Amino acid sequence: MSKCTCLLPEVSIENTDGHLGVHVHLRFRQSPETQSVDTSTRIKVGKSRSRWRKQIDERYRRLWRACTTKPADGRDSNFTPLNLRHFQYNHKHRMFYCGVEKSGSTFWRRLLQQIDKGVIISPYNIRPENGLLNYRNLVNETLDELDDILKFSVKFMVVRDPYTRLLSGYIDKLFSPNVYFWDSIGEHIVRMVRPNATMKSKTCGHDVTFLEFVKYVIKSQTTGEKKDSHFMPAFEICNPCKVKFDIISHMETFKYDVRYILETFNLRSYLSVIDGSSYNMINDTIYDIAQAFVSMRTDIRRCVDVHTALLRIWKKLQIKGIVSLDTPCPFTKAEVFDLTLDSMISVIRKAFDSASLNALKSQRKSLFLQYYSQIPLDVLRKLAYVFQNDFDYFGYEQYPKVLFKRAGTE
Repeated sequence: MSKCTCLLPEVSIENTDGHLGVHVHLRFRQSPETQSVDTSTRIKVGKSRSRWRKQIDERYRRLWRACTTKPADGRDSNFTPLNLRHFQYNHKHRMFYCGVEKSGSTFWRRLLQQIDKGVIISPYNIRPENGLLNYRNLVNETLDELDDILKFSVKFMVVRDPYTRLLSGYIDKLFSPNVYFWDSIGEHIVRMVRPNATMKSKTCGHDVTFLEFVKYVIKSQTTGEKKDSHFMPAFEICNPCKVKFDIISHMETFKYDVRYILETFNLRSYLSVIDGSSYNMINDTIYDIAQAFVSMRTDIRRCVDVHTALLRIWKKLQIKGIVSLDTPCPFTKAEVFDLTLDSMISVIRKAFDSASLNALKSQRKSLFLQYYSQIPLDVLRKLAYVFQNDFDYFGYEQYPKVLFKRAGTE
């Protein structure tokens, strides 16, 4: 197709006096193929200066203060394959998303599938294990195409407190029975940080402690060896200063931010399918945990007794605040291979329904502190250092007293 000189709209978001405003500018460009903008799908931003808009604006201002005042740290370099694998783009809605593992990425990748298809159906209709089936990233885009996407889109990402995110990653990928991560990361950690490890530990990677995991994260981020995006800083995954993100969502305010983002893209019709998101999220988590165990229970036998693995699953549910510590695992050794997915889900759901939500929340916090109390302060300071950009750019506390103030220390 021959090139033509075309008028292309350039969409930008400006922050003036606390208000996000969408501005459309026209520019001439030689383009081999250009589609006119459908004004009915033009991105809209709400008019009211709500409390939540102020919160979003403050995150935006913080990011840009850091981007313009801190040393570059390589942030202006070209996008890496890692970045491009985590970028998604919806052309119709000019919607650019960078997904960070353990920060709502499974939810957003499923919701974006529904938006791409134009179907107003809950993202939870797609099972977690199928969340990546139709995932399309930007690895194959040319630099010119990527440049246009960034100029013509509204860009958002979701971040999470690094300490919470790392513990979640450890529990999901290494403490919980997960043959893939035991093989790919667990074995490496044991060989790297554990002196006199047994041959079983070195060939299974099934018994990595949280302290060993933290040491691995520090070393992998320091040396670049055997890094995994589940445990890497969000700053490194998304390169926010180069992308120039417009909206920084926090997992800690997830349901409010999801609503804000959908309204920003004029996708209010999807608000109905995310109603009751807390209830759906719990059911989704329970299904995901149970399904993973049922699908892996045969493979894990070479490393762990299956009932022992099931006890870890129960502990994981307690750490996540789904099952009370006062509720013992009801499954016996004799029934582990006869246990069906539906029956396992039913038992877990009953345990959740019978517990106090306030007690579960308190329990989740208590177990979080319990895990981090195992980490010596000198190691914890090193961890804080390697995640410094996430703290500085996204507004999380680098040295929270709840983790760093201990008896006998200043």
